[in-house]
Amino acid sequence: MQSPTMQSVSKLDRQKANKRKSAPKVKESTRTTQQKAKKRKTAPKVKESTRNWLDLPGDLTGNILQRIGVIDMLDNAQKVCTTWHKICKEPSMWKVIQLDIPSGSRYTRSQLRKICKNVVDRSQGQLVDIKIVDFADDDLLKYIADRASHLTCLEIACCYGMNGTWTEALNKLSSLEELSLHKTGITKEAIENVGWCCPLLKILKVNQDPLKYPDETDANNLSIAIGKNLHELRHLELIGNSMTNIGLEAILDGCHHLELLDLRKCFYVDVKTDLGKRCSQQIKYLKLPNDSLDGCPYIYENDSDNDPYADLYCDCGLTPTDSDDARDNWTAFYMDYYSLL
Repeated sequence: MQSPTMQSVSKLDRQKANKRKSAPKVKESTRTTQQKAKKRKTAPKVKESTRNWLDLPGDLTGNILQRIGVIDMLDNAQKVCTTWHKICKEPSMWKVIQLDIPSGSRYTRSQLRKICKNVVDRSQGQLVDIKIVDFADDDLLKYIADRASHLTCLEIACCYGMNGTWTEALNKLSSLEELSLHKTGITKEAIENVGWCCPLLKILKVNQDPLKYPDETDANNLSIAIGKNLHELRHLELIGNSMTNIGLEAILDGCHHLELLDLRKCFYVDVKTDLGKRCSQQIKYLKLPNDSLDGCPYIYENDSDNDPYADLYCDCGLTPTDSDDARDNWTAFYMDYYSLL
């Protein structure tokens, strides 16, 4: 039997033990987290800087706007603010013009011609390079020539029926260094005129779809005119031309500085002769009639060589693979191309 003193000690110990059990337990991890949170310093907030496009230098803004294209500049960019409107009015913005008919465009060819005249006027004579696809006509060519005397590069593609004003227009383009025509006609008289009115011309491209039944009487007229009048040429492309070896020889005899000659789709030239060997020796970069058309704009590989109506398709804008519905509507397409509507 325990003594009264021992009993009181045991009772006291039990009371202390009960207090320890009833005290709320704090997880060590929670304490540690709270201590770290108190010690952690609050990171200062950094205000996000907002960019104001109007603060960009004018020349940099102009460079950016030129990349969006003529139509977007006129329809959208110049309407954003007064600063951009002023930049879009600067003549230097229109030194280089590239205009074609974008997919799904709401503009007709007649409207695009008016737009082109507008941007030519904006250049105020500073225009040096212009590219037009699918809507040029004789009147537009004359308009450009009258207002762009410093033009050095002229490219026109897929504009059929342009023959009437070449001679008159080229008389006013004495600074021209490159003339590129794709599926766009030019007369031998105009080529003869180029020789004396465009003395700086170094690059000439007259590319077309090959004709199935060319007129033999004038097959060499263009190439002979080139050989007799364009002695300073360095680069000549005549893809799809109907010339024979007579025309090729005229070019080799007259263009002594020629470095590149493109004869792709010139199926009436026989390069398996001594003239072909002369081409290889005289021309540094030579492309032969059967070489691939890879990389050639506007002229494509197709089945037209085996289609007796290929010339008709070329004139009306159709291809041998177009549907019957497309062929039924070719008359309206043809008239639109030739500005008869």
